Amino acid sequence: MADVAIVVLNFNGRHLLPDCLASLERLTAPADVVVADNGSSDNSLAYLRAEHPHVQVLDLGRNLGFANGYNQALAAVDRPWLVLLNNDAALAADWLERLLAYAGAMPQAGILGGKLLFYRPGQPETRTHVLQSAGACFTDAGTAFEIGWGQPDHGQYDRPGEVGAIPGAAMLVRRSLFFELGGFEPDYHAYLEDVDLCWRAWLRGHEVHFVPGAVALHQYGASGGGRLSPFRIRWMQRNRLANMVKNLESGSLPGALAVSLTYDGYRVLEYLAKRRWLALRALLAGTRAFWRDLRPILARRRQIQKRRLLSDRALRSRGLLVPALEAFREYRRLGKTAARGVPD
Repeated sequence: MADVAIVVLNFNGRHLLPDCLASLERLTAPADVVVADNGSSDNSLAYLRAEHPHVQVLDLGRNLGFANGYNQALAAVDRPWLVLLNNDAALAADWLERLLAYAGAMPQAGILGGKLLFYRPGQPETRTHVLQSAGACFTDAGTAFEIGWGQPDHGQYDRPGEVGAIPGAAMLVRRSLFFELGGFEPDYHAYLEDVDLCWRAWLRGHEVHFVPGAVALHQYGASGGGRLSPFRIRWMQRNRLANMVKNLESGSLPGALAVSLTYDGYRVLEYLAKRRWLALRALLAGTRAFWRDLRPILARRRQIQKRRLLSDRALRSRGLLVPALEAFREYRRLGKTAARGVPD
């Protein structure tokens, strides 16, 4: 019996599953493969049963979202290590082997991930790949920005070590830690639930590590939409505000709130100037959703702050938490990066 289960959460991703599952067949380390289906209507289940009979299929029956879908799926899988893998991602053959070897040498690392590269089917193979993530840093605004986003990979991030967060597109986590933390926040639905999980892990004294030799490819946006998707904007806004309020210490909140208001004001003006009405509506909807959920968010904050073992100052000293102003600068950089053709 393998010590690892790879759980692929799928919702109407029939067209994405062949590349994803083919990569898992080439892994050099043993692992059970589970596809948890969120109520797909595109014949995903029929495809899996016909073409991949050795893959365990978990039919969740309806669309529970990313956070709740994974909570339900991982509760049904009893392995010491769990891999969360997007259906629009594919792993290099040695991805799991490298992460497990690193985890064996660094037992304090409870969440691990590797280098995530942008990928599009049919793109030519080149020696230079474009980075989506070499791990991520938290910001006071409740977001996290992915280190290296949009940069050609020339080995500049080839040093392993601590990072704030690992993208949920390809993440290895100890099962015991995932459930010690309570899993993903069920009201997050999608977006930033991975950031929140890693943030809460750090606050409880666990570590998150980046292992550059473990490489994964990601068709960014193929399963959920790009940066300007109204669905993404709504949930990113609601969840970043929740992250900020839940996970920051009281002394960090006033400055974070001030920069957060400036950040939102800038985005409102940007959407108005560019006539992005759906994006503006989504931003306002996400803000309203946060205020509607404020009471349970504050209750969750009290639980998290009562049990925290690591201060914001300690996170800053390790380079894991950066000022909210950095999130605003990164937002502007991403806009320029998208204009140059990097996926948005």
